[in-house]
Amino acid sequence: MQSRKDAFTALIDKLRDALADNDWEAITALDKDCSALVAALGDDDAFDRGLLEQVEELSHLYEELQRSGRAERERLAGELTKLSQSKQVSQAYKPLD
Repeated sequence: MQSRKDAFTALIDKLRDALADNDWEAITALDKDCSALVAALGDDDAFDRGLLEQVEELSHLYEELQRSGRAERERLAGELTKLSQSKQVSQAYKPLD
């Protein structure tokens, strides 16, 4: 059976890889795994320094994911705005029937 520390390490590595690939579907799936892993933590785990370091690293990674997600959302919003403006311009030049 995989230890919790190993599970966190594997999850962190997978999240980093998914973020590097901009694979938001994988990030969504891994987020569910992360929620389950965090929910499984017990009171005794609070005394495991190595596990606490893994949870802290995961927290920092989530901050990075949030920044990246916001940047991606802003990029997509910009593309949609340009597309909408382009559509409006092309309609302005269509002949009236």
